[in-house]
Amino acid sequence: MEKLFFFLSRPEDLILVKDGLDPNLLADWKELGWEMGTETKEGFLLPEDLSLVEWGQLHNFTDGSLVIDRSLLEKSSYLNSKLIQNDWKEDSGLSPLWTKRISSEDSLIDFLNELESPVVLKSEFGLAGRNQIAITSKSQSWKLQQITKRLFRYPILAEEWVGESRFYDFSTLWDFSNTGPVYLGSTEMIVEEDGTFRGIKMSPQTEINLVPYLDLCFHTVKTVSRTSEFSHLGPAAMDGFLFRSQEGKTVCQPMSEINFRYSMGRILYEIRKRRLVKEFESGILFLPLSKIRSWSEWAWISKLRNDTNSVLFYVTPARDERGKLFQNVGLYYEANEQMDGPSLFAKIAEEWQALGM
Repeated sequence: MEKLFFFLSRPEDLILVKDGLDPNLLADWKELGWEMGTETKEGFLLPEDLSLVEWGQLHNFTDGSLVIDRSLLEKSSYLNSKLIQNDWKEDSGLSPLWTKRISSEDSLIDFLNELESPVVLKSEFGLAGRNQIAITSKSQSWKLQQITKRLFRYPILAEEWVGESRFYDFSTLWDFSNTGPVYLGSTEMIVEEDGTFRGIKMSPQTEINLVPYLDLCFHTVKTVSRTSEFSHLGPAAMDGFLFRSQEGKTVCQPMSEINFRYSMGRILYEIRKRRLVKEFESGILFLPLSKIRSWSEWAWISKLRNDTNSVLFYVTPARDERGKLFQNVGLYYEANEQMDGPSLFAKIAEEWQALGM
């Protein structure tokens, strides 16, 4: 994630990284015209008057090192807790779905024994749909074995599971100021059937799709701002989705959760802003590398650029400093007059799938 801060930086900024940036990646960014800050590491001699910007808000910068601030940690834990956020939704009637807080394994077993409709179990903290378990029938009680590994600890949250009736995932982007939240835009999230996050995209069509639901999103985020015991300043992303009711009507869940930090959507927003992209779709895809055995990332992207005549670049490195592939690589794509968003997306997917054959 730290490498993504290069896209938020100015030439005079310093980006604190644990591992050095791949020279090929940096050269590619510069060739594309990016003007970025300079990488640095903890322990290097740095000016004392630096201001700190980080993914979340947890640290102070002291004597050249990041030091956890306990008060900031408490605030972040409160704001980003799914349990606290569910209390906001219940107290203010912000969700169309029922939920239940479960405090122990015995309570969960009793709850599942009386289960009459599918649920999804969520941990208090988690990323990208990884820390949740869908249970669609009593016969799936064997999934309780996954609680410790995927949900970590009690209490957990049980929420009504809409399953296949869920058809559109989105995220609204906000900047919280002293006067309240300011709307920046919306992204469409690319999510697999099991809930795994694979990327986001933005386009004029995304905004059009969400026009009927923006008033509800505004009401929700303003209610959250008033309800929270802690005030927040800075970026936030509120994830939501659309689903169809049993009567066939489209229903909006405006806040599945809200992340009080930088998000992938905010990174994409900033890239589009700097590249002056307004008319065309662009997005960031996270391509899985776990099944790839032999791959030249630079030959692959060079061919794809030539085949599509499109702007494409990696936003995260594909390999660590030893040359070992990471679990995934982030790829930015940008449609144009010659190739629209869906066509470019399909071409990338086709070329990626061919690698695994």
